Amino acid sequence: MSTTEERWSLPAERRVALAAGLVALAAFGAAWALLHHGFYRRGQIVDTPVYQRYGEAMVDGQVPYLDFRVEYPPAALPVFLLPAIGDRHDAAIYRRNFERLMMICGLLAIAGAAIALAALRAGPERFIAALAFAALAPLALGTVILTRFDLWPTALLVLGLAAVLAERKRTGLGVLGLAAAAKIFPVVVVPPVLVYVWRRYGRREALVCAAIFAGVVAIIFLPFVRLSPGGVWDSLHRQADRPLQIESLGSSFLLVAHQLGFWTVQLNLSHGSQNQGGSLADTLAAIQSVVQALVVIALWVAFARGPATPERLVRYSAA
Repeated sequence: MSTTEERWSLPAERRVALAAGLVALAAFGAAWALLHHGFYRRGQIVDTPVYQRYGEAMVDGQVPYLDFRVEYPPAALPVFLLPAIGDRHDAAIYRRNFERLMMICGLLAIAGAAIALAALRAGPERFIAALAFAALAPLALGTVILTRFDLWPTALLVLGLAAVLAERKRTGLGVLGLAAAAKIFPVVVVPPVLVYVWRRYGRREALVCAAIFAGVVAIIFLPFVRLSPGGVWDSLHRQADRPLQIESLGSSFLLVAHQLGFWTVQLNLSHGSQNQGGSLADTLAAIQSVVQALVVIALWVAFARGPATPERLVRYSAA
């Protein structure tokens, strides 16, 4: 083993880890501020008007899924409601409040990443590099991160996974349940996590953790299912039946074709998002969904066939 490899395998010193975490939080805040300046301000696509409509409806006493249609799962509702409390019908104030809430979620995600790295006993260089990547990610993602609520389930996902790595397995699965009840995508890490718990802590502990995950999801969903089963089903169906979103990989191919003159973009403003319309876009959306599902299943199988180590769990969860 080389000297560099040995250094990367050494546990991070506590003070180095703490300093790196604090610097990463500050760097994330700086990156967030930069998104409000220069070329980032041009050509923004925002979802906050949709969220504002949901939030103000709840402030008015309307019940989600029953009195008005909602595109997203129940645990997403708090981040729509909180920015609407106070000043009403002011889009600029709502967006400002929403962005601040998402910045807090981003900071929580950075903190969760630091906890996970500490649990992995990452070396100082790895610790710093990983947090730098996470902290500066907003500059690569652009302003789309400001006006989407994805940082909320992302923060919960990272914190839940960090808790599992820190041997707080039941807490971790509970937080992952909350994440899955906010947006569906965190569900994909649950099978590897349960395999990890089963292999390292036994069948009984894995079943308890699975029950905690399912219980949290049920507690969040059931009140709304009881009030409006059709409304909740419509929400889930619309998420699964989305057209080709403008920021998706499949859409990027069509956007390149549009720039080269081989394709004319057709906008489909439905499902609470900006999408590409037309038969080719619909075909690409279907292919993309199938490929994604197959890749996720392949990753589950590959993880289950290998050793249940913390490093592999993190790697497969990221994949």
